Amino acid sequence: MRRTGIELASLFAAPMLLAAALCLAIPAAFAAEPAASANRDADDAVPASLSLAEAERIFLERGLDLLIAENGVEGAQGDLAAAGAVPNPNLAVTADVVPKLNRDILYKNIGKYIPANVWGLGIGLSDNAAIEDQLSGKRSLRILAMSKALAAARLNVEDIKRVELPQLREAYVAAVMAKLNLDAAKESFETFDTQLKLNQMRYDHGAINALDLSRVLQAQLEALQAIDQAQDGVQQAMSALLFLLGVRSGLPQVALTSGIGYAPSTLLKAATIQSLHELATKNRTDVKIAVANMEQADAALRQAKRSRLPDIQLNLGYSEICEGANCSSEPAFSFGLQGNLPIFYQQHGEIQRASANVLAAQRTVEKAKAQVLSDVAQAYAGFDAARKQVERMESKLLEQAKLSRDLAQHMYQNGAASLIDFLDAQRQYVATKLEYYQDLANYWSAVYQLEQATATPLR
Repeated sequence: MRRTGIELASLFAAPMLLAAALCLAIPAAFAAEPAASANRDADDAVPASLSLAEAERIFLERGLDLLIAENGVEGAQGDLAAAGAVPNPNLAVTADVVPKLNRDILYKNIGKYIPANVWGLGIGLSDNAAIEDQLSGKRSLRILAMSKALAAARLNVEDIKRVELPQLREAYVAAVMAKLNLDAAKESFETFDTQLKLNQMRYDHGAINALDLSRVLQAQLEALQAIDQAQDGVQQAMSALLFLLGVRSGLPQVALTSGIGYAPSTLLKAATIQSLHELATKNRTDVKIAVANMEQADAALRQAKRSRLPDIQLNLGYSEICEGANCSSEPAFSFGLQGNLPIFYQQHGEIQRASANVLAAQRTVEKAKAQVLSDVAQAYAGFDAARKQVERMESKLLEQAKLSRDLAQHMYQNGAASLIDFLDAQRQYVATKLEYYQDLANYWSAVYQLEQATATPLR
């Protein structure tokens, strides 16, 4: 007669009822499996006319890094669900049979006949250490650690917005500046082309020599070279912008409708490095991520220490033996505990690793806070310099370059200045105009970098 010991989900649950419930739960568990996430790749079309605000909206909807980060949040949610899951109980059902025997046929040394089959049935359940997992706090520590990981994943989405939205704006400004450079190159070409036609007529009438005509022709060809370079710059800048917008097929023709004219920020008039640093310390998501990672590492250390407690399983078994039509009138029940004995190893390696991770996470928080101050100081210095350059350019320098070009052109056409003077004035005017566009781009880039450094809108 054999007694079968089988593990129990709870000391207070009837074995047969729990077995039936488990059988009913199996198909429901498969039915409850989450469906595969739908393909989130949206149509990557970009409107023919694109403002900066529209570009930001498109980036927030389908920026590739943002989508990847959002998938990371979904994964962290799954990890949290797994960490809080209660282990499924173990169920075992056994059936034993001893067939009837004839000693003359099978074994001559058997002392008696077995006239009928002997049957045995055993049913048992085990909680799979679910109760001990709850009472020891291991489950709550797993949930805490995964909650911090989920918080860090969500903060990572916001940090990508903090970092890449300014990059998108800078790419937009760079594309607008490239288009302005192309317009300036075309304007310069038209000026030299018109002057070449006039000088050709003057040369035909003997008013100028061949050297002056050749110099104007050379200036016109140089202007054509500048147009080609500017067109290449437009294509490169637009490619960088469209990449950030998640365009994955073709390079559509897009007209940018937002300008980059100078607009001083009222929020930055009274700003100082100290005030901006306070804003950054409060709002920077990378600092918050570092803090969340440190808290997760601390929870993991506590979890490693708690793991020194053995996983104790509670067992209950039921068995009965029947011979022919007669069964035992007293079923056999068994109770017990099962677990490993932490004699030789007490999680020393895991605890050491977790302790090192906590120290590294603390240093990472300190580094993130130091990085905030460095970013704010550098961004503010760049902003202050760019603002002064744009204001100086708009107040005198740009106007003076245009005035010098116009005077040189008028004087040359009236014979009061040489061709060299006019060509130099025209080239200087174009260079000043291109410098002005670059100063505007630098100004807005500095504003966006300061917004990135402080994680605060400043326009």
